[in-house]
Amino acid sequence: MSVGSVVAALLTVGLLIVARRLTGALNTDLPRDTMLLLAVGAAATLASTRIAWRRSFPLETPADLSFADQLLGWASSAALALLAIGCCYPANRTADWLIWLPILVADQLWRQNFFDAGEPWVPKSDDLEKNNLWLQAAPTPVLADAPQHDDIVQQLYRVRDEQDGEVIYGTVRADFVAGQRIAVVHVGFCPPLAHLPEIEAEALPGFTAKIKVAQALAHGTRLDVRLSTPAQDACQVWIDMSARPVRATSELQIA
Repeated sequence: MSVGSVVAALLTVGLLIVARRLTGALNTDLPRDTMLLLAVGAAATLASTRIAWRRSFPLETPADLSFADQLLGWASSAALALLAIGCCYPANRTADWLIWLPILVADQLWRQNFFDAGEPWVPKSDDLEKNNLWLQAAPTPVLADAPQHDDIVQQLYRVRDEQDGEVIYGTVRADFVAGQRIAVVHVGFCPPLAHLPEIEAEALPGFTAKIKVAQALAHGTRLDVRLSTPAQDACQVWIDMSARPVRATSELQIA
């Protein structure tokens, strides 16, 4: 079943439930455990359709957003909203909305992330292992520890991988001033990668910080670096990162 068929089916079910509620053909309240299961299942299904679509049709920039992308994004949100209204109508029980409201609010963020060419991503555990193996074999060794030169901010290497195409490895620096807890690091890829990349990043040994991949595009990535507590003095955190293309897993099309 194609991505478009899944969204259309959920949209139809949502419209049908709302219509039956409004006409009085359906007036029984759903048990809360059933409603919770329906809400989580619908949200997970629609999120999966967006991920599958974006993997098959990646965007290099949000400006490349097509009509089909917008149709899929808005239709999936409409299906979720109709299911919520149909299940909660006539809204006599506040607890029903407490189940759906957080999911509807989160969907606004998920949809915008879909329009911005991003996608939820589960890191591959072997990415950094491949990175470290390549660093050990590199003819010009990459800094395995924090660089001693204050003027070095980023050091990137581009490698052609037979399986993944062009891959980027590197070491980048996040700077903190006294009292600062979160720093943002922008890493540009020039020329851009051929596909939307998967990014994995972690602090080098000796540095304690959480690294979040806030954005991953073909022409660069943004890393959010968070310390456990605000910095007492000006300091630096060095980050080891890799960027490899996302490989399309299926040929999904709107029906």
